[in-house]
Amino acid sequence: MNKTILPFKYQGSLVANPSKSYLQRAIVCAVLAKEKTHFSIDNPSDDVSAALRLLPALGASFQNGIILPTSSASRLDELELSCGESGLLLRLMSTIGLGFAKRLILQGEGTLLQRSIVSLVDQLRAIGLQVESNNGFLPIIIEGEITNTSLSVNASDSSQFLSGLLIALSQRPFDCVVNVTVLSSKPYIDLTLDVLKDFGVSVRHEDYNTFYVNGNQPMSPQKMIIEGDWSGAANHLVGAAISGEITMKGLSIISTQADKSILDALSDFGAMVEVHEHEIKVQQNEKRPFVFNATHCPDLFPPLAILACAAVGTSEIIGLHRLENKESNRQRSIVKMLNVLGVNYRIVADSIFIEGKGKVHGGTIATYNDHRMSMAGAIAACISTSEIIIDNVDCVAKSYPNFFNDLSGASLFC
Repeated sequence: MNKTILPFKYQGSLVANPSKSYLQRAIVCAVLAKEKTHFSIDNPSDDVSAALRLLPALGASFQNGIILPTSSASRLDELELSCGESGLLLRLMSTIGLGFAKRLILQGEGTLLQRSIVSLVDQLRAIGLQVESNNGFLPIIIEGEITNTSLSVNASDSSQFLSGLLIALSQRPFDCVVNVTVLSSKPYIDLTLDVLKDFGVSVRHEDYNTFYVNGNQPMSPQKMIIEGDWSGAANHLVGAAISGEITMKGLSIISTQADKSILDALSDFGAMVEVHEHEIKVQQNEKRPFVFNATHCPDLFPPLAILACAAVGTSEIIGLHRLENKESNRQRSIVKMLNVLGVNYRIVADSIFIEGKGKVHGGTIATYNDHRMSMAGAIAACISTSEIIIDNVDCVAKSYPNFFNDLSGASLFC
């Protein structure tokens, strides 16, 4: 469904939606626990729903806010799971799923079927597993068992596989050392370690190069408090920085979520940023060009591109190599969005230089079924000279189903 957004500015307050990155990790850990875990999950995103749909196949259930795990210790001969459109869920289950079956078949849907899994195949083979894929795409078939007590992982493409491996190894009957080269998205590993800690599991590391995982660590179930999602909230914070003001509630300032670093970009841009214990207030002020390295937080690229459009001068965003294998080829999607908005840019090596003029043209933004492009395109209307049309608003359900409702509630049309 298309949606037309008239030029507007932010005004009021919003409550951040729950973090799907935290929730997916926590759901998987709850399945590995021996007793029930309490969750509060209202209007789950598509990626969270995909994680919940795995539960019956894993012998678990979710009812009335409680995940009840399996009581069986037996390992199936074969298990087939669909990870929906979630790349995180795919990489988590590629090792965790082997605790449930000797032969694991992982399927996907939608955009996930179009995303290369060559890197995942290489990572699985590197730790001694037998892997077949559909010429580097889903479905993927994984067989074997992790038996080595010393493993090596190349995490230059994504940290998600390492996250799943650390969770899986904590449940194996032996201790293990994992040596990691070229780790990307370090904050997401911190998030995984935080979730494990919430379940009573400890993993030590030396400067993110060597991880020490003790086996046979019980997952201790509890009532989970899910923190707000900095990734989705970043769009509203950027929107307020370029036009108006917003108070965001439900975000943890001590969160390890990578996208919390949006506050650094907003400060460099010249916005007024007030950080309180339970809320963040952002208000339009100056509009300075900025330099930001998004290598460890690639999901910020789309809203950062809009922030750069609003600046008066040339901004540099670093880390383009992290954008290719997302829900869309996100570098190409961002470039096409800039073309529609009438904004000049240059790509040099791993950086994009965006020549902001404070305002953009209106037009139709192609999302390529990418939730982050849909949200970023919407906030472009804060600085547009005419209406913005988003060609597929439904794709925001992947991470933030209420995004456009929240946007409408905080909009003051110009």
